[in-house]
Amino acid sequence: MARIPRKECKSRYYHILVEGRTDKDIFADPSDKEKMLEIMERVLEESNVSVYAYCIMDNHAHFIVQEGEGDISRFMKRINGSYAVYYNRKYGERGQVFYDRFKSENIRDMEHLMRVMRFIHNNPVNSGSVPKQRDYPWSSYRQYVLSIQRSSLLKKEHILVWFSRDQKVAMDKFVVFMQEKSNDIYLDLEESIEKTVQGMIRKYLTKNHLQLEELGYKENVLHRDRLIQLVREVGGFSIRKIADLLQLNRGTVYNVLSRSNKPGEERND
Repeated sequence: MARIPRKECKSRYYHILVEGRTDKDIFADPSDKEKMLEIMERVLEESNVSVYAYCIMDNHAHFIVQEGEGDISRFMKRINGSYAVYYNRKYGERGQVFYDRFKSENIRDMEHLMRVMRFIHNNPVNSGSVPKQRDYPWSSYRQYVLSIQRSSLLKKEHILVWFSRDQKVAMDKFVVFMQEKSNDIYLDLEESIEKTVQGMIRKYLTKNHLQLEELGYKENVLHRDRLIQLVREVGGFSIRKIADLLQLNRGTVYNVLSRSNKPGEERND
């Protein structure tokens, strides 16, 4: 099947998503996340492309980039290709590492860019990896608010000046905006969200020395209830979908969510 050409954007800003193969956490180790950022830094030195935000999760990564004279497709091909060589060599594997070359969506203007950036910075929080944006080491949020610099990776001045030309005022407004509650979802279509949730489930089970089929055991009821609530919060899935993912009875899922729902919330199955 022929690949659909990427639509060019007048603003030349793009939200990029790369994903590992199904059930493959290609950035699981901290050193893998660091390697992805190192590769991006190296490729940036030779490309007319700017990066304004990033977040490297275990099985996918988000970037906000601006295309100059350089070509985004060529830029991402070099990054993904270099990382695939590293990954296969390190883990003794062969063949495809990424689910596809990459996904992208156009960013219309600066306001749209800020909303996408907030969504990206909230990825680790929404997945349950950390309680706060600033706690996640492989996100650009820390570079903005803690002045942690990677030599040539991030062009943050262009972002902060949008809030104010006064540096302190700009930083205060940036932090407030990034912390605002939002239900925005970008590029993470249900397929991508489901992959994130599946990875979260695997991590939770491994950490607690459980198998998925053991969630139905009486002695694991606390773990079962916690996972049901986490999957609902992170994925926003229906009762039917949650039951399928956790291999549980729909009635059990409904009862757990009913106990935790606020008054007036409706059943969604």
